Amino acid sequence: MCGLFAHWGSTPIAVDAVLAALQGRGPDDRGQWQQVVGSGVLQFLHARLAIQDLSPAGHQPMHSADGRFTIVFNGEIYNAPELRRELQRDGVDFRSHSDTEVILEGFSHWGEALFSRLNGIFALTLWDNAHHAITLARDRFGVKPLLWCIDSGGWAVASELSALRAAGRPARPRLDRSALEQFWQWGAVQAPRTLVEAVQSFPAGHWARWQAHQPAERWHVEAFSALPTAVLTPADLSYAEAVQAVADALARAVNRQMLADVPVGAFLSGGLDSSALVALMASCSTAPLRTFSLGFTKGDLSRGVVDERSLAACTARHFATEHHELVVSAAEVSAQFNEFCLAIDQPSVDGLNTFLVARAARDQGLSVAVSGLGGDEVFGGYPVFQRAWRFQNDTPLEWNWPAHLPWRVLQRFGWEYRRFGWGSVAALASHRRLQAGSEPMGVALTSQEQELDLVAQLTRLELRGYMANVLLRDADAVTMHCGLELRVPFLDNDLVDLLLSLPSVFKFRPGYPKPLLIDAIGHHLPDQILQQPKRGFELPLASWLKTWQPPSLAPELLGAPWPARIEEARHLFRAKPHRYHGWWQWQVLSSWLTAWPTLLDG
Repeated sequence: MCGLFAHWGSTPIAVDAVLAALQGRGPDDRGQWQQVVGSGVLQFLHARLAIQDLSPAGHQPMHSADGRFTIVFNGEIYNAPELRRELQRDGVDFRSHSDTEVILEGFSHWGEALFSRLNGIFALTLWDNAHHAITLARDRFGVKPLLWCIDSGGWAVASELSALRAAGRPARPRLDRSALEQFWQWGAVQAPRTLVEAVQSFPAGHWARWQAHQPAERWHVEAFSALPTAVLTPADLSYAEAVQAVADALARAVNRQMLADVPVGAFLSGGLDSSALVALMASCSTAPLRTFSLGFTKGDLSRGVVDERSLAACTARHFATEHHELVVSAAEVSAQFNEFCLAIDQPSVDGLNTFLVARAARDQGLSVAVSGLGGDEVFGGYPVFQRAWRFQNDTPLEWNWPAHLPWRVLQRFGWEYRRFGWGSVAALASHRRLQAGSEPMGVALTSQEQELDLVAQLTRLELRGYMANVLLRDADAVTMHCGLELRVPFLDNDLVDLLLSLPSVFKFRPGYPKPLLIDAIGHHLPDQILQQPKRGFELPLASWLKTWQPPSLAPELLGAPWPARIEEARHLFRAKPHRYHGWWQWQVLSSWLTAWPTLLDG
């Protein structure tokens, strides 16, 4: 895992400032390379977190053996050993043990067809000196970030906004007002937008090419990955066969993602997903596994918040892990709040819990951790999936007019459930703040996907929407800020393809959440974990925010309607502390804008 930056333009950028911005992502090594290309200068910068091949042979920017290709790469390729063996059979000699060199030689061998062969998480920029062409690529689910900024004077790509800001790109940054409204409505900016008007998120599962003789704005962009739309039926395979296939695919996914030349640990909550991963990791680890969980002081617990340390400790004892608990208080979180807002790179309502546990893990010397992100999406764990299954198989409720009202109006009157009277993907997606069309999430279902059942449609919206725009984006930003690589085995390509091809009926059983996962791996887990109800991980923000000082940024700087909406959020929190979400959003947004004041000048 690393931080990358690439730039082409008439004027070189300040190298030291950009590398300093990427320092958290790559504390182990720095590299730079530049070359005159056409009428401008091409620059590659890289900050390295050494995970595979810790020797100088893994240094980036990396050049191919024949000098034709140069790459900066952020990510991990879990099937690199298989690809390496295939290339060696074709006569390729390798100088290192790094997966970066596998990408270089694989691209030389297969071209853009390489990207669909990669099972891993990646963002990369590659220069072809023979054809004077740049190629960008990003992994299937967008686990690794890649931002780009293009105008008539040149282009820049980077792992995060802070690196673009350090490079002075864009030259005159402006706040994207539409993205700002997305943040307020959805709790996070939705790709491809960012809060900076001229910067966008490069699409997941795509590659792009730019030729040096073309204008800076002219890129060819093409998808290399699509979610499967062919779904099996119970006549094609039995439930028992599906359980065995899932168990095998899970074991392979976890085994692949243990690939590292440093120890691999795990974030462990009291839930099923992280416990299942720890069970599989412990079975293929020769040393005691290191696990980390987050808890709270007793006085900070508030409505809806459960301290899961006892359940996490139960799993840790069961698998004899080297377990670490982090107990945080309001004062400790407040002291780290501004750093969190810097780490998140773009404002979000999520990510604080991951930031806190990632900091603790890194302080204990860990540089790779596994997370259960993606488990709810692929196994149908969210309550909305249960509702979708119920509405799909029961008689829909009678039509009623409240189902047509906007989500926030329904929320105000406590009528959110009325939308489910439709029994439609649009109603259910609205409840999850997803969107079946192109706005605001940009995750429209294809015509083939619209022919799938309701659960299958929602699964695809979750993978492209909330998971990509909030969970994965935030988790990568805060863990990499701490110099910690996060791996997500539930998003292994083969495992996802299998689960999305299975009949939805296999994923639901009354009173039995995630039956496929439990039947595949549950016999390894403590009974206490299997008996727990499904619940989300909640921070005691309602309690913590009572002791915090109001933000220093005046909402008047944003213009109407911000002063009124922030005042409303403040009053609502004071009257009903469990309705803290708007006030928390303003805390995060104001801190982030204070660190980038030039955005308010426009």
